Amino acid sequence: MTDAKWCQKNRLSSAPFGKHLCMSIDAAELMNCPARITLDAAQQAFLDGLPAPAPALQSELGCELEQGHDGSHAALAQQIGETMWWAQWTLSASEINPYTWCPARQAPRHVEPDCTLFEGHPGRHSSEKRYWITSGAS
Repeated sequence: MTDAKWCQKNRLSSAPFGKHLCMSIDAAELMNCPARITLDAAQQAFLDGLPAPAPALQSELGCELEQGHDGSHAALAQQIGETMWWAQWTLSASEINPYTWCPARQAPRHVEPDCTLFEGHPGRHSSEKRYWITSGAS
């Protein structure tokens, strides 16, 4: 397989990189914001202390909002019943806040669209890394 075809198959731009002529992921293919956070010990202790701990609490989270969103980054850290605890952060601060599901969330969940974000989220609604706008979108 030629370098150009390998790059195209793997959705990478054509630039020298290692064995192949590739360098980075095509920005058009990246839907989610690429920001990440590592929760500190106090944040992890708070989440661990909630009444229904997650089976596998993660200390590193990725922003679940669309690329180019306004405001702070956000990632779901824990869910207990109808309350979701979202880690939110900027370059200078981070916190964990309770939210409820976005009103665009459907019941039963197998119905599309089904927003997986919190009520009042910035930008478009999200479902499995796809984004869409509905009338009255948050």
